[in-house]
Order: sequence, then C-alpha cells, then structure tokens
Amino acid sequence: MRDSSGSGRSRSSNGAAGCISTGPCSTPAFARQNWPGLRRWTMHFRLQLVIEDADGVIVETDQLASLERVGFGPATAGLTLDEAKSLLAACQKHMILAQARDYETMIKPCLACALPRSVKSASNIVLRTLFGSLTIPSQRLYHCRCACAKRSSFSPIAALFPERSTPELVYLQTKWASLMSYGLTCDLLADILPLEHRLSPRSVRRQLHRVANCLEADLGDEIGMINTQSSMPDGKDRPPAPMTVGLDGDYVHAREGSNRKAGWFEVMVGKSVPDKGDAKCFAMVQSLDTRPRRRLGAVLDAQGLARGQSIHFVSDGGDTVRNLQLHLHGEAEHWLDWFHITMRITVMRQMAKSIVSIDTTDLSDRIDRDLARIKWLLWQGNHVDGAEAADLLTWDLELADNKEVAAKLEKALSEFSVYIRRNADFITNYGDKWRNGERISSGFTESAVNQVLSRRMVKKQQMRWTKVGAHLLLQTRTQTLNGDLRRCFQRWYPDMKSAA
Repeated sequence: MRDSSGSGRSRSSNGAAGCISTGPCSTPAFARQNWPGLRRWTMHFRLQLVIEDADGVIVETDQLASLERVGFGPATAGLTLDEAKSLLAACQKHMILAQARDYETMIKPCLACALPRSVKSASNIVLRTLFGSLTIPSQRLYHCRCACAKRSSFSPIAALFPERSTPELVYLQTKWASLMSYGLTCDLLADILPLEHRLSPRSVRRQLHRVANCLEADLGDEIGMINTQSSMPDGKDRPPAPMTVGLDGDYVHAREGSNRKAGWFEVMVGKSVPDKGDAKCFAMVQSLDTRPRRRLGAVLDAQGLARGQSIHFVSDGGDTVRNLQLHLHGEAEHWLDWFHITMRITVMRQMAKSIVSIDTTDLSDRIDRDLARIKWLLWQGNHVDGAEAADLLTWDLELADNKEVAAKLEKALSEFSVYIRRNADFITNYGDKWRNGERISSGFTESAVNQVLSRRMVKKQQMRWTKVGAHLLLQTRTQTLNGDLRRCFQRWYPDMKSAA
C-alpha cells in the first residue's frame, strides 16, 4: 500500500510506516538502509569482578567475559541466554572460591590458643549451586591439642555443606517439582540455569523427599484438640468471624514396588478459608498419616486462629473425613455439604424421568414432586421427615412397569436414606445459613482437590504413586501453593534472603 502523499513509502497493514511483519519482531525500513559505517559499527564489552575486603581495599580483580556486538537490533540487543549463563557461572565460581579461601584462612587458627591448626590432608568437594557445580579445595585440619586431647581431624568446608547443595538450588528444585513432573522440572532448570549437566528426575525426587521429611519433622506430635495460641485481637471484646474448613477426598493410582496394578488409595484434601486473609490448603494420605489433627491445627495456627474463634467444618459426610474433624476444636460446628445432598437428589430425579406405568400415568411426575419435597425438607434442616419420605417413596416404585429402572432408583433411595441418617447430626438449616451469608457448600474444597491433587497426580500426570511418595509430594505442593515454602527454607537457613 502506498502513502497518500505519493512519496512511495511503504506502510504495513497495522498502519506503522515502513514496518515489515515477516517475523514476530518487525524491523523498520530505515534500519535496513545502508547507512555509512553501519556495518563497521562494533562495540566491545569487558566484564570484571572486583573483590574488596571489609575496608574497601581491592584484593582481587577477575575478568569474567569479553563480548562483542556488531550493529544494534532485536537479535543483537544485550546479552543472549547462553552468554548470561556463562557470565553467571563464571561469577559464581570466582565468588565461591574467594569465599572458601577466606573462610579457611579465618578458621585455621585455634580459637583457644590462636596457633594455626595442622593440615592433615587436602582434597576437593563438589558443590552444586544455582549456577553450576563447582569443585572447591577443602583442607582437613587437626583439632588443636589445647582443646581436644584426642588427635582427630575435621573439614571446615565440608561441614558447611553436608548435602553438597546450596539452599537456593534445592528450593527451586522442590518448588517446580511440586508444580510439575520431575522430568519437566529438569528440562526447565536446564533451560534457564547454567548447569553443566542436566539434573536427573531421580535426584530431583530425592531432594523433594528430603525437604518434605524436614517439613514433617517440624510438624510435631499428634494432638487431641487444637489449643489456640493466639490471643484476642487488640481492642476487640468478641472473637473474629468463624473460619470455614472444607474437607474432601479423592483417589490416586497406587503402585507397590514393581506392581503397577495395585489399585487406588485415598488422599484427603482440605482448605481453610478465614474471614480475612489468604486461604490455605493441606493434604495427606489418610491411611499413612499418623498426625492429621496436628497437620490441620498447624494450618489454622498459621492463619491466626484466635481464642474463642469458632470453626465451621463442611464435608461430604465420609467416614474418614468425619472422624478427623470430630472433637478437634471446642468451638467447632460440623455441617454436611449441601452440594453432595442436592447432587444425589438431582441424579435420582433424572432417573425418575424414565419411570413408566400404564395404570398410573403421572407416576414419574409424582416421584419427581416427592423428591423435590425431600430436597425442601433437608434445606430446612428436617432430616427426620426427609429420611422417612425417602423410605415411603420406595412404595410408589412398585407401580412401575420397567422394573430394572425402578430397582436402580429404589437402591439409590435406600442408600440416600442411610446417608441422611448416618450424617443426621451434621444436617443444619441450610436456608437460614444461606440467608445469613454463611458457606453451606464445599465448592471451594472441590477446587482445592483439583488444584492440589488432580493437576499433579491424577488428570495431568497419569502416574502411579506409592503412598509415601504421594504423601511427601503433597506436603511440598501445599506449601508451594500456599506461598510458604520459601519461608520454611528461611527458617532452616536464616541467612537466605527473601525473594524480591
């Protein structure tokens, strides 16, 4: 397309004068003209690392890289990824070697008599860091006789790094392995970090399990009831609004040793939602975990559960979930999830549409109206009349001609009646709760199950898990999703800086 002034300047389809759109980064036409000296325009860059002591005196200067750029454009602007990796690796190497030399010089004199310790031997250790693996000289020193009668030795550098990995590297491995598969984590870290060798999925899994075991060690012993540690907020006579805790379960493909057809095992997932503040998730393998109450109590304590503050538990009424939440807190209320009640009734109303009777033409409509009445009774919290109405409804099914469909509906009604009676203590006046703006459904828990469990272990990743492996992964994953994983590392390593 030509410019209206007749100058012949080209215009792109988006209206920018002189742009070509043959690639994702369009280049102006004037930049493609043969300007005098443009091809000879070259810039050289030298990057140096200057090391100073505490008084600001330069003790060492190292050249890290020498770069050259010809021209300026999208492909030549700044550093490339490979150059950035090489630069970071070189900087890391010089910094750590200088720190190690200075540390050995400081640690060599005896603290008691100030005499230098004798050197037994000199070797090397391999330290895996965020920007590559380094070989560090490590001396083995004798203990001074003034402080230790026995002639023994120690390695100060090796003692600082018992795992031979820096916390930052372990943190990134654990974080991303909690969010995606171990293999994808290795690919991601290899793309963005200057690692000499690609990490193996087995080593990443081993690091994640080590971190998860540290989290388990920090958890403490099992408790009978939650003892609230936080006092009442300043200036308030009444406790804060109740916390809502939703509990639900799902199943994961099991694997026992080399047996990849070991069936399934249940995983419990929960989410705690305070009136103000961020929600937090928690998860566990119910048949393996020996401290489920302590785990839930730690989440509530982290959210600032105050003395006298009540907790509303919303669950699907399963036996394992019900046993966990009972007698956990003195100010707790337990509600059966309305979603699971109405879901069962909706399925039965769909089945009732297939009921046919020659003698009673409106049998299907009558059953549907009775089911709607049962739903209304339970909405008002009348579980006694609701269960009895479900029992009486089975009599009407004897009038149906298609006995197979009627038998299925009768079985569903019988199971529903047992379900209501078993959870009668947890059925409340849902209409009243809903009008007061309180949660009556565990929809937020269903989303937590999908976020914590399904995306990593069921839907997205079709893998089979051991109970121990699944339980440990769930601990690091929930800490990552809650935004608490880095704070855990900072508690273990106080010198580890906060993320910007």
